[in-house]
Amino acid sequence: MRTVRASLRNPFFENENRELPAYITYIFVASSFMSVDICIIGGGVSGLAAALTAVTDTGPDGPTTVLLEASDAVGGRVRSDKTDSGYILDRGFAVFIEEYPAAKELLDYRQLNLGKFQPGSLVYTGERTKGSTGDDDKGDLLHKVADPLRRPQDLFVALTAPVGTLSDKIRVISLLLHVFTSTVEELFEEPETDTLSCLKDRWGFTDKFVDEFYRPFLEGIYLAPLQEQSSRMFHFVFKMFAEGAATLPSGGIGAVTTQLAERAASPSAQQNPTEIRTDTAVAGLKMTVSDNEESCIEISLREDPQKIIRAKSAVVAADGNMAHRLLSSLDNFGGEDLEPQPQRRVGVLYYGFQTVVPVDDPILILNGKKGDSGPVNNICFPSVVNPTYAPSGSNLASVTILGDALEEYADRPSDLDAAVRSQLSAWFPARADEIKGEWELLGSYDVPNAQPSQLGGPSPASVHGGGSPGMYRKKPLPAGMFVCGDHVATATLNGALESGMAAGEAAAKYVLG
Repeated sequence: MRTVRASLRNPFFENENRELPAYITYIFVASSFMSVDICIIGGGVSGLAAALTAVTDTGPDGPTTVLLEASDAVGGRVRSDKTDSGYILDRGFAVFIEEYPAAKELLDYRQLNLGKFQPGSLVYTGERTKGSTGDDDKGDLLHKVADPLRRPQDLFVALTAPVGTLSDKIRVISLLLHVFTSTVEELFEEPETDTLSCLKDRWGFTDKFVDEFYRPFLEGIYLAPLQEQSSRMFHFVFKMFAEGAATLPSGGIGAVTTQLAERAASPSAQQNPTEIRTDTAVAGLKMTVSDNEESCIEISLREDPQKIIRAKSAVVAADGNMAHRLLSSLDNFGGEDLEPQPQRRVGVLYYGFQTVVPVDDPILILNGKKGDSGPVNNICFPSVVNPTYAPSGSNLASVTILGDALEEYADRPSDLDAAVRSQLSAWFPARADEIKGEWELLGSYDVPNAQPSQLGGPSPASVHGGGSPGMYRKKPLPAGMFVCGDHVATATLNGALESGMAAGEAAAKYVLG
């Protein structure tokens, strides 16, 4: 097992001589200059959405487009690795929410073959269910917070579970009705507060329910304390979870990236395909004039600054920190004094095992025990949600670790592994011996720039629709320059996709006139 930070070049499970996907152009052209209509910098899902949108329905003579990705593969934070033994490990646990509007517009869900989580969650509080015999560890120590509108059969179990109070559970129904009857646009037009204030002051939830359910659930999604999360983002994601399922694609979350890349790079009568180049890091941007006296953008490459791409339009689709560095360096833009956007960190540990899965329902399990000093925020079993995540006869556990715990166990991976096993053994006592002795640690990921902050700071990522792609931090970009990513929209996959679509459309319109 090796620990991987998301910024490393090579997936540690893949052979160095692996066959590259057909849509990848690995070797850069030998000439010093390359001219294109549109250059997209960054091959995460936002950049791929920009590329696909820019070339779609423009015909075979549409704009020439090249996408540059600094690492060895596209996908950014939406990538998956496959172990030699056949397990699929996502680079940071992430669910695919099927109701995301941009995802529904861009992606073929049938091809993704989504496996669905059960609505609601199980919560570990350290309290045993009343009247339990002690034989069933799931019934004893894990308590269901259910969605009674979609799973009426869980109503009695949810009402009697020792998570929150009866009044809390009634208030959940009021919250569900609010998000059901409000449009996404209406939710983002509501006055914004922090989520903790919203839960307690607006909805009246008790501290007990907040600590046992909302805190682990929402902090596992947005990777920040509740007081640093946006109430608008809370209502939005609650609506997405209430109206659709959280899912996992066959073959891992990286299947989303693969589909976008293959479609953007495919020639057809409807589009001029995007050329995708990996291992091609950008050193800088410069506004200039082409040989025919037209304004253009020069993109210099880090490996060889003498090699220049000249583009009529450029889309900066890199992560928030890199986008900030590239755009701030533009002459006459005046962005050098702009404050960088804070980023959220998350880690995940993956365990493979051939023994009985502790919970055989496709559901998320939260750490709702107040004062629990263990590192686990949540656990799920992806192979139960979608069997493609593990080889036949095996199971996969995904354990999410938030930034504070990663800091606590910095440079002590063995201690972190031991603490996780000890904590999970308390959650699943009937499986304790197997967790401690038979679960194999397959890999771990530490993602330092997992999400941009969404409340406060210089540019909170809570902007529905992403705003204008020709603006950055309320400053207009030079003509033909655009920016996209979750850092200029919402801190979600939907935000990355929708801002990419807007930037791709703007770039194509600028080039085609």
